[in-house]
Amino acid sequence: MKSKWLRTAFWLIATTICTYAIMVQPIIKSPVVWIILTIYCIWNTYLEYIVSALFISPGTPKPSFESLEWDSHHLKFQSVTTHIQTFQQKNTAPLIVFIHGWRSSSASVFDRAQWFAEKGWHVAICELPGHGQSSPIPRWTALTASKHMKYHIKNLDNIIETKKVSHFFFYGHSMGGYICTRLSSHSNNIPYNIPLSGLILESPLMLYSKIFEEISNQLKIPSAIRPFHLSRVFRDIRSMLPPHAQDNRLAQFDVPEWGVPLAPTLCLQAKTDSRLGREHYDAAVSSFSGEIQLTHHLIESLPHSGAKTNSEREKLLIQWLETFDSLLLR
Repeated sequence: MKSKWLRTAFWLIATTICTYAIMVQPIIKSPVVWIILTIYCIWNTYLEYIVSALFISPGTPKPSFESLEWDSHHLKFQSVTTHIQTFQQKNTAPLIVFIHGWRSSSASVFDRAQWFAEKGWHVAICELPGHGQSSPIPRWTALTASKHMKYHIKNLDNIIETKKVSHFFFYGHSMGGYICTRLSSHSNNIPYNIPLSGLILESPLMLYSKIFEEISNQLKIPSAIRPFHLSRVFRDIRSMLPPHAQDNRLAQFDVPEWGVPLAPTLCLQAKTDSRLGREHYDAAVSSFSGEIQLTHHLIESLPHSGAKTNSEREKLLIQWLETFDSLLLR
């Protein structure tokens, strides 16, 4: 459905009609029947409202960064425009793709991206649907955002030539880390016919079930109603993305089921994370340890967001990158 409120509006209209019918009793001359129908419509109006309210939109987009040294690309997929900003080196170099966090834009990761550009890397920053200059989608989900990111990243060779890319990395912050984890768990998501070299996660979201619980608490949904709510949420997810969510389990949207990276991973976590807390970091460490080459750090000086530069983070990045081919830091 193009508008997330259509079903809610339909049941609200039906409730209004049934309420009026209690007084005039058209067709069926029994107020009891109309009362039952009214209660049924009220129930569905409430359920559809809390389902639609769960699909929170990003709201008014924050502006993208502006720089004459960077190029902007506005690319289409399924009638949605995705804004990608790139910095290209003249020579063959590693490429790192950034995906920012929820309700942010390319501006939130620009300084991190510029750090790599100054070290001789190609850099691409992808703005999520409804963020920055990317166009919105009716019902925002991480699955839908991942689908759009996957398509454009697979086609990055239309922007940066294959012959100019020596290595490929992801860098995801918060929600961006969640999506990068998904993308890095399947080799067919990596462009240029080369393996993923590495994944960098900064204060990543790893447990979507916790976000679902948080929003449900904000909506004050009674515990007895939550199973009905969850069932309808999955109905909408299946209608939008048929291959996904064939059973009503939130665990499939948490790591490790959501994905385990196929490459060495660095996780840099704000020690005091005012937005996500420590659960997501703990889940990543627990799920990835033993499966991949994982390096992880809790950083005292790093907040969840807003740290455009951070000396401790950059020092740990250099230490991790030094374990790769020395060409990465030339």
